[in-house]
Amino acid sequence: MKITGGTLKGYHLNPVPDPRTRYTTSLVRQAVFNMIDVSQSSFLELFCGSAVMSIEALSRGAKHAVAVDISSKAIKTAIENAKKCGVELKIVKSDFRKFINLCNDNFDVVFADPPYNLGFVQKLLELLSIKPSLGQIIIIEKAVAEQVVIPEKLKILKSKKYGETEVLVIART
Repeated sequence: MKITGGTLKGYHLNPVPDPRTRYTTSLVRQAVFNMIDVSQSSFLELFCGSAVMSIEALSRGAKHAVAVDISSKAIKTAIENAKKCGVELKIVKSDFRKFINLCNDNFDVVFADPPYNLGFVQKLLELLSIKPSLGQIIIIEKAVAEQVVIPEKLKILKSKKYGETEVLVIART
């Protein structure tokens, strides 16, 4: 797994040693960062796994990033990857619901890649819709087959499909 752009382009990251972990492909990562400019933004990654998206955001000029995951293996891997790349990345072990409910920070961009087809996307959008400090732009990576209802305070700006994966770029109304 390599960083696809910015100052750390080409750096190799370690994968999470858990076969259940699904990675955001380099094609999807490049597409996401072509759709949104993260330079000088604060970036929150939920369900971070290896923290590849947070490190990629920092590589592309984000001023601050936080990576959140509930898995101890993911947290350990994210810490290793941040050290390997020499980036300052805040890494938090927490369930996404608890983190969102307790978070008092502001983030310009929120990226989330939850496990597919378990209902996490809907719950995540509902929680984020009532926390305006968390993401002027929200990017969700989900299964194409997973249906979601976009809460009233949010609107889809772009939707792109990559095989079985769909990326939603969402803004606040």
